Amino acid sequence: MRVMGTRRGGLVTIGLLVLAAVVAAAFIAWQLMERPSVDAPVPAPGSAVSQTSPRIAFAVPEGTRLADLRVVVDGADVTASARGAGNTVIVTPPGTLADGTHDVSVSFGGGNVFARTVERAWQFEVDTAAPTLAVTSPEAGDLRARRAVKFAGRAEPGSRVTVAFPGGQAGATAGDGGAWEAVARLPEGRVRATVTAEDRAGNATARGRRVTVDTTAPELAVSAPRTGEQITETDEPLVQGEVTDDPRGLTFTAVVNGDVVATVKGSEATSPDDFALDYGDASSTTAALEIDGRRFAMAVGVLPQGRNTITVSARDRAGNVARTRTVVHVDSTDDFGAADLRAGGRGPDVVALQQRLREAKVYPKNATLTGVMDRVTVASLARYQKRYELPRSAIVDERTRDAMVGRIVVNIGQRKLRLIRNGRVWKTYRIAVGQAAYPTPTGDYEINDKQVDPTWYPPDSPWAAELSTIPPGPGNPLGTRWIGITAPAIGIHGTYAGSSIGTAASHGCMRMHIPEVEELYEEVALGMTVSIRP
Repeated sequence: MRVMGTRRGGLVTIGLLVLAAVVAAAFIAWQLMERPSVDAPVPAPGSAVSQTSPRIAFAVPEGTRLADLRVVVDGADVTASARGAGNTVIVTPPGTLADGTHDVSVSFGGGNVFARTVERAWQFEVDTAAPTLAVTSPEAGDLRARRAVKFAGRAEPGSRVTVAFPGGQAGATAGDGGAWEAVARLPEGRVRATVTAEDRAGNATARGRRVTVDTTAPELAVSAPRTGEQITETDEPLVQGEVTDDPRGLTFTAVVNGDVVATVKGSEATSPDDFALDYGDASSTTAALEIDGRRFAMAVGVLPQGRNTITVSARDRAGNVARTRTVVHVDSTDDFGAADLRAGGRGPDVVALQQRLREAKVYPKNATLTGVMDRVTVASLARYQKRYELPRSAIVDERTRDAMVGRIVVNIGQRKLRLIRNGRVWKTYRIAVGQAAYPTPTGDYEINDKQVDPTWYPPDSPWAAELSTIPPGPGNPLGTRWIGITAPAIGIHGTYAGSSIGTAASHGCMRMHIPEVEELYEEVALGMTVSIRP
């Protein structure tokens, strides 16, 4: 019976070929699936361990035949020490291993078509040295005003740094250069944090840090002067207040009209027996800061006439700051030129300022001399300061006063006194000067005394030894006005002996006609320069 040569025979052949292909594919798949390998090596490739006799092991697929097994560690054959535990092979290393990199290689034969010989090699590192660790911030015992505290320092490159504290931790990794930093949100109060650096092998180094977190500012209250108060007795008030914290652990700062005028540590304060009960009056002997219990009194310097903003702050050691702001009005003098003037000032001294501004043609012609440092006056002052190239501060400060009030220049030889204002001679007066035996001293002085209807007291000089005190009136040798200067017992004054004007007739003083000295008296101020020339 013919089959192979028929159509039916052809189908059988094809079927056999397909079957053979399926069987071959299945065999190949089985061989691939059952191909032996070296798996899960221990220590892991590229890892680090801290033991000098680490466990070396690897796994093979279940049922794998290990024909001709060979295990080599650092060039030494340790096959004899290999033992099986299930599908895991454990090898004992040759003695202790030194710190550094170590090599492991495994090979064996198998019956697999695709893996007649199986081989695998890897490296690991032994590191028994603890990592370096330095904490540079915060310093031990540091005091912080924020809960978020940055820890920083240097450690072994690549090591993991952990900052542990009650209630949490923060971490970082040391960079290639070893620098690290981590921000830890610490709880309030005194905190002990532990900083730990751990390298790849698990070696660790720890450092402790104590940090105090204080986020609460002290409470601060100023009792005097009160906001809105009109101060007429002094232009050097002592600001008094109270704090909740120990003031000796605080630093006090006073700011007047935007300028810092004093910064004083509480530890440097004095504790006088007569601690002020109100804002008092600062003097040259008053300490910058006085403390009594939790109360304090602080000198804030000389305040300009007018509206002043005083800000007092108290900063604790952690850097928390409490502030209080007080606005006061100072009107302690009516003498123009005796003190700075700013917005809000009022009185005869402001009228004098407005008159000076009108003389300089910067004050509106039709504007009233209100005696108040208002917006019109401040704007006129700005024009004045611009014209005379003065700082445009909107304040009649020392330089502006010097220009407006001016100075006195006395020429002894000419017997003349000139009032200089705004860089020019404002008025010239004829005077009497000292006799040859009692010459008028030359030099630069300042006005340090002003008196209306003065009393004359005999000076400590032989020519006055038999004379008595003379009260105000027509017989008074000083006339109706006395303008004293810093030259001892010398001044500018009036005289009822009008015929002496223009001569050398006095005992060193400069005499003037009564109406003229009264006029001059209104134009000068304490501190004004008096230059006396030969």
